[in-house]
Amino acid sequence: MITWPANSYAPARRAERGAALVVAMLLTALGAAVAVQMIVPLSGWLVREYRARDTQASYTLADAAASWATTVLAADVRLGPVDHYGELWATPLPQTPVEGGTIEGRITDLQARFNLNSVAPRGVKSAANIALAKTLFTSANLPTTLVDSLADAIDRDDVTDDGQSERQRYGQALRNAPLRDLGDLLDVPGFSVEYLRTLAALIVVLPEATAINVNTATSATLAAAFPGAQRELLAAAIARRDRQAFTGAGEFAAALQQPVVDGVLSVNTQFFAVDAVIRFERAAHRVQLRIARPPNGRAQVISRLISHA
Repeated sequence: MITWPANSYAPARRAERGAALVVAMLLTALGAAVAVQMIVPLSGWLVREYRARDTQASYTLADAAASWATTVLAADVRLGPVDHYGELWATPLPQTPVEGGTIEGRITDLQARFNLNSVAPRGVKSAANIALAKTLFTSANLPTTLVDSLADAIDRDDVTDDGQSERQRYGQALRNAPLRDLGDLLDVPGFSVEYLRTLAALIVVLPEATAINVNTATSATLAAAFPGAQRELLAAAIARRDRQAFTGAGEFAAALQQPVVDGVLSVNTQFFAVDAVIRFERAAHRVQLRIARPPNGRAQVISRLISHA
């Protein structure tokens, strides 16, 4: 993971080099799979045969996109522990011609947003993350009591903070386990479909508790993490990270003249998303992947969704 000195920062030139490199890595990932797909002879003149060919080619390219993303992320982790927007993984894959179609996409940092499962890491409530969640809910005009319900639903015991049983407080037994996806919130007392729609743009649900990456998080998320920080200092810190990434959460907090709380912020990311669009003459598909890259581990796809674009 590369830190770019302020005096040598050249965004346009770096972006050009990055785009060329990600295209080269994609073409390498395509390899024999796409070559085999494209030499299959066209048979007949029926439209459905062409559509079937294009659809099959889309799925082949989806596999190649997954291989490309894991390759990029595996190469990145060998460069160091700091993740930021100046790295190769953050360079969008431009619309790239392939035989009979195109592919384009990008990798994004899922830890740029607050992870709801962080309110109770390993089943134990985190006061700091609960406070952060309440600030975010307030900014979205959502009741902060929802965060208390959420923390009770995720923590591993069945007792509320005031000693009541969860069944007594909520009139039902709670899951007492991490959320698997955003839809699980509908099983938490107080949440509604409308609340989920509001939260979708602010938060994420990951398989385990995670810290927010200060090098990629939005200004709104960082403002919620540091409610006492001056807006001018926050703006200056965000402008600085665009030139030179922060090497630690403590360094970022110091720039805001604020204390740092362990377990809330980080400069490292373990979960990424891939969003790619593949187009052929008679078929277009959107590929959405989630990739886990544990420390010192191999990057791997943990979820895959392929839909019509």
